[in-house]
Amino acid sequence: MNTKLSLPKILKLSFVGLSVSLLLSCGPKTAEEHIAEAQQYISEKNNTAAIVALKNAVQTDPKSGEARFVLGKVYLEAKEFENAEKELNRAFEFGYDPAKVLPLLTKAYQKTGAYSALSKIEHQQAGLTSVERAEIGYFKVLSLVRLAKEDEARALIEELASIETNSVYKGLTAAYVKVLDKNYDEALADLILLKQQTPQDAEVLKLLAQLQLALGKPQDAADTFNEYVQFYPEDVQIKFVLAKLLVDLGRMDEAEPNIDSLLKINQQNPLLNQLKAAVRASQQDYANALKFAEVAILNGATDPSLRLVAGYAAFKIGDYTSTNRHLSFIVSQLPDNHPALRMLAASQLQIGLTSEAGDVLERIDDLSGADAPLLSKASYQLMKEGYEKDARQLVEKSTELSETAEDLTRLGLLQLSLNNLDGIVNLEEAVEKSPELASAQTTLATAYVATGQYDKALELATRWKASVPKDIKPYMIKGQIHIKRQEFELAQKEYESALTLDSKSLEPQMALVNLAMIQNNIEQAKERLAVLLKQEPSYLPALAANYLLLKQNGEASKGIDKIKQLVSKKPQDVDARLLLARIYLAEQQFDESLKVLNTFTDTSDLPKTYWKIKGQSLIASNQRSNAEKHYDAWLQAFPNDKEATIGRLLLLDSENKFADGIKMTESFLDKRDDVQMQLLLTHFLLMNQDIVKAKTAYEKLPSGVLDMPIAKGFLARFLLADKNPTEALPNALLAYRANPSYRNVILVTIIYDQLKQTENSLTFLNAHTANHASDMPSRMLLAERQIGGDTANAMRSYELAIEANAKNYVALNNLAYLNLQQGQLQKAKEYAQKAVEIMPTNPATLDTLAQVYVAEKSYDDALEYYERAVTDKNVTEEIYLNYVEALFLAKQDFLAKRKLLQKEYQEDASIKRVAEFKAKYNL
Repeated sequence: MNTKLSLPKILKLSFVGLSVSLLLSCGPKTAEEHIAEAQQYISEKNNTAAIVALKNAVQTDPKSGEARFVLGKVYLEAKEFENAEKELNRAFEFGYDPAKVLPLLTKAYQKTGAYSALSKIEHQQAGLTSVERAEIGYFKVLSLVRLAKEDEARALIEELASIETNSVYKGLTAAYVKVLDKNYDEALADLILLKQQTPQDAEVLKLLAQLQLALGKPQDAADTFNEYVQFYPEDVQIKFVLAKLLVDLGRMDEAEPNIDSLLKINQQNPLLNQLKAAVRASQQDYANALKFAEVAILNGATDPSLRLVAGYAAFKIGDYTSTNRHLSFIVSQLPDNHPALRMLAASQLQIGLTSEAGDVLERIDDLSGADAPLLSKASYQLMKEGYEKDARQLVEKSTELSETAEDLTRLGLLQLSLNNLDGIVNLEEAVEKSPELASAQTTLATAYVATGQYDKALELATRWKASVPKDIKPYMIKGQIHIKRQEFELAQKEYESALTLDSKSLEPQMALVNLAMIQNNIEQAKERLAVLLKQEPSYLPALAANYLLLKQNGEASKGIDKIKQLVSKKPQDVDARLLLARIYLAEQQFDESLKVLNTFTDTSDLPKTYWKIKGQSLIASNQRSNAEKHYDAWLQAFPNDKEATIGRLLLLDSENKFADGIKMTESFLDKRDDVQMQLLLTHFLLMNQDIVKAKTAYEKLPSGVLDMPIAKGFLARFLLADKNPTEALPNALLAYRANPSYRNVILVTIIYDQLKQTENSLTFLNAHTANHASDMPSRMLLAERQIGGDTANAMRSYELAIEANAKNYVALNNLAYLNLQQGQLQKAKEYAQKAVEIMPTNPATLDTLAQVYVAEKSYDDALEYYERAVTDKNVTEEIYLNYVEALFLAKQDFLAKRKLLQKEYQEDASIKRVAEFKAKYNL
């Protein structure tokens, strides 16, 4: 939706009075007296007090050029460069001697990076000395080059060459033209001479060091930067560069003092901590190397070499858990046979991560049959973490190595998990080799059931019962098979037989409860459940079933209370707490669910259930920031987990971070094939306006998916991009009916617009907002369409939007605009003031309020808000010209002319408006 923030927008805080103290004082100081007081403070080197005095001078006489100048000068000395820039500009505007202002303003611009403004400074201003012209000229050259205006820079260099001065800036300018010509050796020679003449000049030293780096002389550059830092220790940016360069060169002893100095300023800076870690590791101080490396990582450092340092340091002090954590993070980036792989494998074996160790060892040495268990476990871990493609490759290797019944069982299970039905063949071979192997029997029976081979499953269970008649497992399996076949009486006989074999076993009792519930025999289920809970009050499946039965009678709270009692008695029972949280989620008691989940302090070993329930609870309770952190933590704990990935993708989608969504979905699909992810990738590509790649992703979708409403929505967008709105419309409407989301509303509306079916568009939006009253974005879209021809309803739509959200500044702003157009100035002002209160720096809201004041002829008030609006670097030409017009209306012609002429205009409407100003005011 195009946010409607056009036309008048004004905003200014009107001053009721200066201050109580000034109103009560008998003899307020003049601006000159405040300036004199400030000069005294300056002589005492008390800049803080001087600034206070000068602010008082400005408050007394806002147009005092002298007060603004001195204040800007003090700010410059205090290194408050943005404030300095602002005040010096004001001094210039209020007529203070340009020859005094421009040298200082140049320095302020150079420090704030205002290259465009710096490039326009008048270096030929009357009153400037030749030295000042040379200095200003040099910095103008640099700014022009940064702005990619090399021709103008060269012309200026040629002009500056004629200045009669021995200033070092003239020499710098002469050297810089050689840099532009890529005559680096000659430029270097010139700078070395300049350094001999002025060994402490900051600009000479910086340019010299940069040239030395460009010429592949990092050692010389480090020495030059070192000299610079000795002379200018307060320049933390160069000190930062020097520290990094010294570490890269292995000059650790020299680097460390600079790093320590910078860490005093920012202890959490990731790069500084990374550098400190490298220095400590080089000094064999591994404990501190690990500490600083982890601080860097926690603060966002992503350099793989940092993980290598952290892993190496951790290994050296025997912290194998940390070694595994850090080296696993970069293991995919390490080449085969890298020494770090051996450290990683050794650490994983130490902490019992055999599967991961097997994965790493596979990249180091040739494997034999003895390694089959390692490969199987590694395959399982890869599959668990979502790396299905890698898991398939390892499973293939395992196929060649697996010989024992145990190996074949593991292999078969893995193959089935990857939808490879060859797994059944391997399981059958495992059972044939070792009929007594219960895991093989169970897995094969489960596989038969999952694939609908019930006869084979029954035959297997029958043979199993005959071979181990006192084991209840085959009875339980037969019961499950009979339920699948709707043979409930036979299932009950099997469960009862199992219970006869082991009357204390909870599993067959629970199976009988579930069977009764399946048959809707609620009373029998309650009776069996009561017996079961009396025997074992803490049996979670029974407590969950008890809750469901009570919920059917409207007594869910009683079922919840039983679980709460268990949690109180056994606070360490993780599964009980998770069950309680899951039930609270089902009851839509999200805060209660989160209270339970937040009792977990150590999440390292919690099951996926915890992450899923907490993610859903955070999203449902609209805790977006916490939800983002949670899903990030989930993905860190379980990389490439599908549910975690989808949850994070949905959050990215809601924030319109489509490029990030593309990266995440592509990364996921690199590791496993998944139709849902393919759909999400197509969606994100479309939302990111990457039509070509989106079509490629769409064409890869399975044919059965193309008839789904979401795919029809994709097709509608493609047709719209191909300028075929007629065929796009029915597809878009189909997608909308299946999912009346705001994005689908936008899609249908755009299609109607392209078909020039304005009435249909309005009818559609009216119907949608009537059926979805809480959809305020669509309401705002409707209001925008109503502005042109139905002002009354547009105003009502905005009023409804404000009722739903009092902080909807767009609705407030546009309602102010509409009231202004209707001549309702008081209402317009009230709405505009509220919009500005919410968005006090937004140029559009400031403009609307300012225009209300213009309509009231309160030009000074209007200018106060315009001055705030035009400080925004992204202010539109329209608003800027509104400001200029307000200056003319306020009879500030001199300032209006200066503001009008100091800006270049690109838009046709602006160029036309400027011409009108020039004609009207004889410019």
